[in-house]
Amino acid sequence: MFALNLKIAFRNLWKHRGYAIFNIIGLAISLTCVLIIFLFIHQWLSADNFHPNANRTYRVVSIGNNKGVRNPMMGVPAPMANALRAEFPQLEKVANIAQSYQVVDVLESNGTAKQHFREYGSLFYTDPEFFEILNFPWLMGNPSSLKAPHHIALTQSTSAKYFGNWQNAMGKKLKLAGDDQLYEVTGIMKDVPSNSDFPIHVAVSFQNYYNATSTRWNSVDQGHHCYVLAKPGTDMASLQQQLTAFTKKYYDPKDPLANSHEFQSFSTIHTDDNYGTFSGKHYTSGQLNALKIIGAFLLLIACINFINMATAQAVSRSKEVGVRKVLGSSRKQLMVRFLGETFIITLIAMIIASILTETCLPIVGNFLDQQISFNIQQYPVLLAFIVGLWICISFLAGTYPALIISGYNPISALKSKIRAQKVGALSLRNVLVVLQFSVTLVLIIATLIVVKQINFFKNKPLGFNDRAIVQLNIPSDSLSKLRFASFKQKLMANSGVEMASYAYTAPSTSSNNFTSFYLNNSPEKGDFLVCNKPADEDYFKLFGLKLLAGKPLSKTDTTTGYILNETMLHQLNFKKPDEAIGKMLKLNKRANAPIIGVVQNFNNLSLHGEISPVVLYTSKDEYQTLFVKLAPEHMQATLKAIADDFNTFFPNQFYEQPSFYDQYIANYYLVEEKTATLLSTFTGIAIFISCFGLFSLISFVAVQRTKEMAIRKVLGATTVELIKQLNHSFVKMMLIANLIAWPLSYILLNKWLQSFAYKIDFPWQPFIWAGLSSVLILVVTVSFRAYKTAVSNPIDALKYE
Repeated sequence: MFALNLKIAFRNLWKHRGYAIFNIIGLAISLTCVLIIFLFIHQWLSADNFHPNANRTYRVVSIGNNKGVRNPMMGVPAPMANALRAEFPQLEKVANIAQSYQVVDVLESNGTAKQHFREYGSLFYTDPEFFEILNFPWLMGNPSSLKAPHHIALTQSTSAKYFGNWQNAMGKKLKLAGDDQLYEVTGIMKDVPSNSDFPIHVAVSFQNYYNATSTRWNSVDQGHHCYVLAKPGTDMASLQQQLTAFTKKYYDPKDPLANSHEFQSFSTIHTDDNYGTFSGKHYTSGQLNALKIIGAFLLLIACINFINMATAQAVSRSKEVGVRKVLGSSRKQLMVRFLGETFIITLIAMIIASILTETCLPIVGNFLDQQISFNIQQYPVLLAFIVGLWICISFLAGTYPALIISGYNPISALKSKIRAQKVGALSLRNVLVVLQFSVTLVLIIATLIVVKQINFFKNKPLGFNDRAIVQLNIPSDSLSKLRFASFKQKLMANSGVEMASYAYTAPSTSSNNFTSFYLNNSPEKGDFLVCNKPADEDYFKLFGLKLLAGKPLSKTDTTTGYILNETMLHQLNFKKPDEAIGKMLKLNKRANAPIIGVVQNFNNLSLHGEISPVVLYTSKDEYQTLFVKLAPEHMQATLKAIADDFNTFFPNQFYEQPSFYDQYIANYYLVEEKTATLLSTFTGIAIFISCFGLFSLISFVAVQRTKEMAIRKVLGATTVELIKQLNHSFVKMMLIANLIAWPLSYILLNKWLQSFAYKIDFPWQPFIWAGLSSVLILVVTVSFRAYKTAVSNPIDALKYE
């Protein structure tokens, strides 16, 4: 019986193959999107889920207090780990781990550097306990070797990169840039998964970390983290209260900038946007939920299409139903038969979707900067998801049409008297179409507003010039610093270089350093932190910063004066720039010097955050970057000359290809740009599938109103009037959909815009454009099918009826 039903189902699908192909295409496209979204989210959330003690693992985080504003920080003060070990017996293990940006030298047999390898963000200083808290397997050696200084461990691929064969790496010597000591390889680890929050390639003994022995509690290093493993059965709420009391012990109660600390559960680190991770890759729970909703929307649209197309095609199968019922088929048997056809269509669509997913994954993975694989052996849950999705979609899309078709009266069916069945004033089918339109409209409006916000980011003046400027990392050892002036002078002699300036960071950066200050020789610390930016005398000219009062930075290697921005001026309660000139200012651990100028505000952070109080001053010891403004002609030749000059002045240092600063600024908004691209893609797919649904529904209406259209034509109605008549009900449904979609879009997108410190005024134009474009698409789609009915011979229709 099963084989017979299967044979009949395939025969019916072949007979109505146009209907089947439309359904398969719509379902396959939406299922492809859903599978890609599932794979991305599953692999993203599976990061670091292999650690057996994850449920007892916590990261200690810091919460800064800046004028009463909560400032979450993922780093900790240097002495935190030692203090926790001494005072918290409930903690089984405590470990430091600090991220570093280093160049590793592989040595010749005579001790000279053979090769340089850049390990930027992939070299970590760690305590051996870190590898006991989290399970990163070691192939050779063991973590305890990192207790001793000058010991180093490499991952399998990194050791193969350094020495050709990872099995030959044990005992080999390495050097770190700026450090004359030799480091011995004492361990080999398995490669860390690419989606891990810990992109460890090189692990160095924490004993060699520059800040390892510091006892300062009032300084937080964002790259220095502390992980703890609680003993089984520990009450974390009680432990948190204990940590609060512990914090008060080590901070001055009168300090307005004293930090507090919390235990952050390991399971929340990957998706909590308050703090961040070592990898820098970040998708919040909200962003992942948005992807899930988009996937659900696309499935909903495809299912609505299926239902509409099935009901549109149902009238043509009414006689088949009548004959089967007369011959003894029960309604249950007919439902099973029609559901079987749905299962076959969905299965074919799922197979095609799996092939499309496999094909698209490399492109999507590259776009999202995430390795995504369609591997059922690696992810068994994928098979369960595919099977579950197939069954759910088949029942969701097939049940209603099967109920309708199997419920036809056999006499009416044989006499061709089947008509559209109404439920009250609106049929379920019309409700589904309105829902489909509403979802598509929300996606269109969201896409237009997100793109508008991104364009605002790209075009908003930041208060400085970022064009044709490259940033070059420079060595920071004492010998190299002696050559700074002559190196800069050599570059300026190049006609392709317009200007050069040493500084700690650029005007806007994600690596800002904040510190406390004292005003006018007061013993009381200021009640907010300031962003300090050491820079030389050419910094203002190179970036086009505008001085509002006072004088610019002078040519000196030490700090002889400070320049404030407008934000700091106002927070110090100065009404005019001239009022601050001459006042004495002392930054933490820096010189006490007069305020010599006030600079116009510039965005020192991305446009996600507000402008901070900023202080600029000269301090050669703090310079880490050289900024070079290039002439527009022959840029590539100029960059090559810069590389040659660098290697001449710093022969034993690693030269890193300079990056353009405007591209660095653009990278601030990569997540938003990717969001806009994803939204645009999904919106296009939603419109495409919705047009399928519209075409199927107008086909259904055209069949149902064949006699009516013929009578109207006989009575003198023109083709345009007939097309207008068929458009009327659909335009009305689209207007209802707009009334639903507009307030929903406003609520969702207004909330999204509130996450930005700088944002567009909420625009109404996207709502108008979405409404007009949706009506236009609707009219074109409906008219295309309605025209065929309107121009048909009315005599044939009346004879048929």
